Amino acid sequence: MLPPHFDLRFYQYPAFSIELGLNPLFGIGEYWAKGLPENWQGHSKYYLPVFKLSHFLNFHNETYFLLFANLIIINFIICIYKLINLKKNSFWILLLFFSGSTLLGIERTNNDLIIFCLLYWASIFPNIFGSVFIMIATYIEFWPMAAGIAYIKKRIKILLLSGFIIFILYFYKYMIYESELQIVNDWLSFGSKSTSKSIERHFFTKINHIYISIFLIVLSLITLIKKLNLLNPEFKKKPNNLSERLFLMGSAIYCGLFITQSNYDYKLIFIIFCVPYVSSLKNKFYKYLILMSMLVSSNYCILTSYKIWTGKDIEVLLNVTSKNILFIMLLSLLLKYLINYYKTYGFKKFIS
Repeated sequence: MLPPHFDLRFYQYPAFSIELGLNPLFGIGEYWAKGLPENWQGHSKYYLPVFKLSHFLNFHNETYFLLFANLIIINFIICIYKLINLKKNSFWILLLFFSGSTLLGIERTNNDLIIFCLLYWASIFPNIFGSVFIMIATYIEFWPMAAGIAYIKKRIKILLLSGFIIFILYFYKYMIYESELQIVNDWLSFGSKSTSKSIERHFFTKINHIYISIFLIVLSLITLIKKLNLLNPEFKKKPNNLSERLFLMGSAIYCGLFITQSNYDYKLIFIIFCVPYVSSLKNKFYKYLILMSMLVSSNYCILTSYKIWTGKDIEVLLNVTSKNILFIMLLSLLLKYLINYYKTYGFKKFIS
C-alpha cells in the first residue's frame, strides 16, 4: 500500500538525502526506483532549488511533512468553497469536487492541488501578486503558463509575458525533456495521445495523435461559422471579470494539455474553473452538455467499476468520448471569447 500524500513525497525523499549529506538529485522512494532504468542519471538539476526548499521546510520530519500536506488540502477546499459561492446553487462544482479524479488527486496530494490553489488566488488578485503566483505554478510544472491568458484585460500581462519568455529561454531544455517523459495510456488519463491509444486498443486501428488533434480543432472551428449558429456564448447575465478569468485559465489549460500531452486525470480539477462561466450560458442544451461532459470525464473509476486494468468496457469509450467533446466545446467557447474581445477592443489591447 502506498503511503498517504504519496505524490508529495517526491519532494520528501530528496530532503532525507540532504539531511544525510547525500546528493538530493538521487533521492527517490522505493516505489519510483522500481521503474527506473539501470543507467538513471538522477533528477534534473532543475529540481535542486525545490529540493533544498523542501529540506528547509523540514520535509524529512514526518510531522512537518504531514502538516504541510494537510495545509495544501485545506487551502484547496477553501478555494472550492469560494468557487461554489461565485454561483449560488451551483452544485456542479460540488459534484466535480467529489469526482473520482479530484478525490484521487487529494488522496495523493498531487502537485496539481498546489497549482490549482496558486491559480485560483492569481485570479482573485490580477496584479503583481497574481503574476508571481502564476510564475510559481509555472516553475512547478511549466504548462500553467497557459493560465496567463486570464490577464488579457490587464496591463500587467506584458510583465507576465516577459517572465514567460525568460522562463522558456532558460528552461526550454528541461521542458522538452519533461514532455518526452509523459506516460501515454488510455486509463485515468486524457489527451489526444490517450484517445489514440484507446482507438488502437478497442478498434485495432492506429491513428496518429496529431491527426486526432487536428480533427478536433477543425470541429471547434466549424462552430465559429455564424450561419450554423452553434454554441453561441449568450448569457442570461453576463459573467463578471472573475468568472471570465477563471474560465480562461481552465479552458486554456485543458485544451493546451489535451493536444500536447497524455495527462493523468488529476489535471481535470482545472475544468472546475470553467463551471461559473459555463453555468451562465443561456442555451440549456449546450450548458448541460458541457457540464455533463465534465462530470463523466472526471469519473473514470466509477464508470468502469474500478476495472482500470482491463479497459474493455463500453464505459471506457464513454469516458474518452466525453473528454473529446469537452475539448471541442471548451475550445470553441475560448476562441469565441478571444474573437469577441478582438472585435471589442482591437489588436492593440492584446499587446498593451
